[in-house]
This record gives sequence, structure tokens and C-alpha cells, in this order.
Amino acid sequence: MGHMLKAARHDAIVELLRDRPAMRTVDVARNLNVSMATARRDCIALENKGIIERSWGGIQLVTSVDDHFGDVMNHHTQAKGAIARKATELIHDGDTIIMDIGTTVHHLSGLLTGRSITVLTASLPVFETLRTAPDVTVVVLGGVWSERYQCFDGQFVADALTRHQADLAFLGCSGVSANGRVRDTSRSQAYIKQAIIAAASRSYLLVDSEKFPGVGAHSPFTLEEVSGVITTGPLPPDFDAHCESTVEVITA
Repeated sequence: MGHMLKAARHDAIVELLRDRPAMRTVDVARNLNVSMATARRDCIALENKGIIERSWGGIQLVTSVDDHFGDVMNHHTQAKGAIARKATELIHDGDTIIMDIGTTVHHLSGLLTGRSITVLTASLPVFETLRTAPDVTVVVLGGVWSERYQCFDGQFVADALTRHQADLAFLGCSGVSANGRVRDTSRSQAYIKQAIIAAASRSYLLVDSEKFPGVGAHSPFTLEEVSGVITTGPLPPDFDAHCESTVEVITA
């Protein structure tokens, strides 16, 4: 197995993890007959893709993985479109905005082709939508490619955001818990979302009502850390308790 191609090694690691709750990097190296450095790089790559999680105890499969971007693009399009239209009302010509990954944020990009703005994004679908827009300047935040999320991922994206400042940011998520914590299925995306909030003067979470509580073991931020939430109703009763004083709630 020492000369396995990278893709084959990744598949082998996933198969190993299907039969056990967790394993150490040294076990990966031993089972695949590769060096510790190679095993570590493979585990980092799988984590960046949102397939596994790494911890002090070793690695394990992510228990709740988002569907592929293309599989969910046409789900709940009416709600996503309504949220996107509300979001456009917050944008002014000349603004610099950060657009997160995800299908709801992608719906927003389709409404911005006629605006005069600067867009920072790691999302390939957002880039493809806006790259030919005459008055939109697109800054691509490069990193490790994620086929599942159709975006660039990893620490490079978070690092790039520390060198930018935006007027607005629009974020997606995998869910919102009853305690007000936003949920995501990818640890690396959770870090990136934190960097997005830090780089923007105002940030808005775009989330339709099906994502209460949603899924995801990682929590990038709480509702109190964003300027507002743009969503569809009806909302859970306990949701309002986390938004009463500090967070603007816009219902599409």
C-alpha cells in the first residue's frame, strides 16, 4: 500500500473508520503502510473536506455530513429566494461584502449581478455567477478545494480574511440550536465563519426555518455575535429569546 494514490488512501481511511468509532494517526499509517507524515496529511485533507474530525483522541467520521451542494441547490428554493431578496435590501452600491458558501447565499449572488459592489468569497458558484457582472469586483479567497461544498476551504481562507475589511457579510449554516448556538458540520468551515464575522462591520445569518435545530457538531458562533438573522417563519418560541435585544430579526 506504500504506493497508493492519494485518492485511494483517502477512500481506505474512510473504510477503516466505518468499522470503528475512532482511530489514531499511527494506526492509519500502520494500516496503509505509509509514513506518519503522509498519514497526517491525508487526515488533514479529509478534515478539510468535512469527512472526518480530528481530536486529541484520534480521528473519526463526521456523524452528520451535509449533502453535496448540487443535491440541495434546488431544495426549498422559494424560501431561499425570499431570504435572498430581503438580504439585497441591506446592500448599497460601493459596499464590500463577504459571501459565505452554501445554497442560500448562492441565491443571493444571482440578485447582485447589476450592482456596483466588491464581493469576497471562497464559493465557486458565487464566483461563477458574478465573474462577468460588469460592476462587480470579485475577490476569490483561495484554499484547499472541497468538491462537496463547491468551495475553497481550510486555514488559507481564514488567514486571507484577516487581511480584508468588509461592510457586510452574509453567512449560511447547518442549523441553529435551541440555546442560540449556530451549528455546522465542518470544523474548518466553523473557523472560516468566525473569520468572516471578524472581518465584517455587520454580519447577517441567512437561514430558513427548516434549520431549527438542523444538524452539525461544530458551533462557529452564537446568534448574539451577528448583527441580524434573515429567515422564514414560523420560528421556534425559544428562538426569539436569544434575539430580543441585540439581534435584528428580518422575516422574509
